[in-house]
Formats: sequence, structure tokens, C-alpha cells
Amino acid sequence: MSPRPRVYKTEAIVLRTMELGEADRVLTVLTPRLGKLRVIAKGVRRPRSRIGGGLQPFSDVQLVLAVGRTFDVVTSSTLEDPHLGLRNDLHSTAAAWYLVELVDRFVEGAADSHEAFRLLAQALAALDAGPAVERETVARWFELALLDAMGFRPQLGLCLGCGAEIEPDGNGYAPAGGGVVCPVCLAATSGGRPISTNALKVMRHLQRSPLVGVLRLRADPGLQREVERLLHATLTAVLERELRSRDFLVEVASREAAAAP
Repeated sequence: MSPRPRVYKTEAIVLRTMELGEADRVLTVLTPRLGKLRVIAKGVRRPRSRIGGGLQPFSDVQLVLAVGRTFDVVTSSTLEDPHLGLRNDLHSTAAAWYLVELVDRFVEGAADSHEAFRLLAQALAALDAGPAVERETVARWFELALLDAMGFRPQLGLCLGCGAEIEPDGNGYAPAGGGVVCPVCLAATSGGRPISTNALKVMRHLQRSPLVGVLRLRADPGLQREVERLLHATLTAVLERELRSRDFLVEVASREAAAAP
């Protein structure tokens, strides 16, 4: 791979920020071609800074960066989309924090990030619509799509144990194995748990559909919780850690569901 130019440009989505010193800020950003970068925006917290306005989590920006000794340095930035809509809705904000943390954990350094960037951009744009979109559905779609992009696509059509085609009823799900098991293999599957017919249908629909095809999908709260728990168990097995933002998202979603008429 040819060395990076001394000054270069890239589109980026800001995943998180960290204050540094009195005026600087370190940004963790996801790019479509260069992987995940940590860059420094010098003087960005000063009132007269010309580069600070758009460098916030969830923002889609165009950056001009200069190669630095420890961190590359932001020399200018152009705001493409601040995603203001999701910032004005607590449930959408909680979902956005969850999505960016998920990407942050999956994408390491200069790893291929094009598909992760594309998926995150789509999901944040959907959340930008606020309550008009089912935020839990966006999160579940994103989990399945990102698992697929990172090489961990759950097997939802054939039994992980015997390879037989899955029939509608009596099946199980193995988070560590990454997919469904038939009733016969379930008893011998470590960590296997039952999966309802409707939960399997929802997961299959989310897995095979583009985001635009599921934005209006609504399931009853019990079914939503089942699918969320199954995918949470899968992600925990893959990442070998819990995501801090998940509890916040679950709490916000539960409060909203309890307050619904």
C-alpha cells in the first residue's frame, strides 16, 4: 500500500470525542476507505475556532488531515450532515450511541471499513427521521447487517448441527455458534435456547431486506425483546464484551413502550 500523503482528505463519521488539554479534542472517526482513525482537532474548543461546529458524535463530515507524529491533525472540516433530527429525540439518540459503539468495537484500525461506513450512514440517516421510524427495528437490522459485513452472518435457514433445513416450529438458537438448530440438535447444543417461530421470521426478514424495506416494521413488545436478547447474546459472544450503551437503549425503549397508549 502506498504511503499516505502528507495532507489528505476523507469523509468521516464521528464516533466519539475526548477532551485534551484546554482547547483540543481527540476524535475517533470512521472513514469509508482508511478504517477507523484517531485524529486531533487543535483549538477546537475555543470560541473562535473555525473547525469545531460539526465535529460532534454522529456527524458526517469531510475532513482535511495533516499527518502528525502521534495523531493526524484536522486542518479543516466541512459538515455534510449533523443528523440534528436524532439529537432531538432521546430514543433516536440512545440508538445512535449504540450503533456507533457497535461499529467502534467491530472495526479495528485500518481494517476494511467501507461496508461498515455505508451501513452506519444509512442507519443514522434513518434515525434522523425520529419517531416516524421504529428505532428498535433500525437497531436490529443494523446488528444483523454489521454481523454479516464483519464475517459473522448468523445462519437462519439450516441447522447448525445437522445441516437440515429448518422447519417452522420447535427450533433453538445458539448465540456462540451463530444460528439456529433444529429440535433434534437443540438438546445437544451448548448454550442453545428456544426461538419462537415469529422471532425467526422477523430475524430472517431483517437479514434479507434493505433498510428501507423494514423501516415500518413493528412487532409487539414481547417479540421485540426476544429478538433483541437473541442478537445481544450473539454480539456478546462475538465481541466477548458488553456494550455500555446497550443498557441505556433498552431502558429508553422500555420507558417509551410503557408510556404508549
